[in-house]
Amino acid sequence: MRFIAFLIFISSSSLSFSQTPTSNFTMSSNQLCQGECITLTNNSTGNPINFEWTFQDATPATYNGANPGPVCFNTPGTFAITLTTSNTFGTNQTAQTVNIGETPAVTATLSDTLDGAYVEIDDTTIFMYQEAYLFASGTPAGGTMVWYPSGIPSDSLLPGANDSLIVSPFYDTYYVAAYSTPEGCVSYDTILVSVLFQDSIQVVLPNSFSPNQDGHNDFFRVLSNVDSDQDFSNGFTEGGAIVEVDFRIYDRYGQMIFRTTDPHEGWDGTYKGKDVNPATYYYILEYRLINGVSNLVKGFETLFR
Repeated sequence: MRFIAFLIFISSSSLSFSQTPTSNFTMSSNQLCQGECITLTNNSTGNPINFEWTFQDATPATYNGANPGPVCFNTPGTFAITLTTSNTFGTNQTAQTVNIGETPAVTATLSDTLDGAYVEIDDTTIFMYQEAYLFASGTPAGGTMVWYPSGIPSDSLLPGANDSLIVSPFYDTYYVAAYSTPEGCVSYDTILVSVLFQDSIQVVLPNSFSPNQDGHNDFFRVLSNVDSDQDFSNGFTEGGAIVEVDFRIYDRYGQMIFRTTDPHEGWDGTYKGKDVNPATYYYILEYRLINGVSNLVKGFETLFR
């Protein structure tokens, strides 16, 4: 009985090795863009001994071995990847196709008006509150255009008709035009809109304030001559013309009673939720403006009630 079982085991083992292999593989992706590469994983069965790969219009063009390295495609189109496996009992072949999308081209330009018509210009410098006219075109046709101010995707701007865009930056801003094909291939172009300030930016700090909740001069805050009216609705996204601050206030004993790094925030004349006494206080201010200027300012201000 044991002998019969042994013969059955030997017979089944022989059958498992005495068969033609089955070629099979998977691809990391079947949709690429020009210049991209894929990896291939060999899943062949049936104990193959030899592996021959061919890659149509790719680099490399062929490979002998179980698992090739990266395979790269530089030409758009649909191409075949073929795997042939063999052992002493026969040969088997399988093939799959990969689609390579064309790398798009995009050109972003600035426009100006001349006799009522738009003309392309190499670059532009505008004054604050003026507009700049951006235009971009991409090929092949059928793609999608998106603008990114300063290259930030979260601030993406969808263009209007003819892929044009009207912008009013308050400081030098790079606009990135991204053109995407339906296959997901993307190209970028960048243009710079420079901004001239109408006046030199100056930090304005009052020498006194009265936090009596009458709606006038209730806060001691950092301002600039651009926002000296304390109206922050003019389009600046970082608190007027002031980008960064470190604003500290001390009492006459040298104890820090207020500190903020928010350009919008001012001191309301309290410390730990309680009103401080009318007196003269010392402040230290470090700041950076949207035109890149930074400075350290120290001084005194008087609180009245």
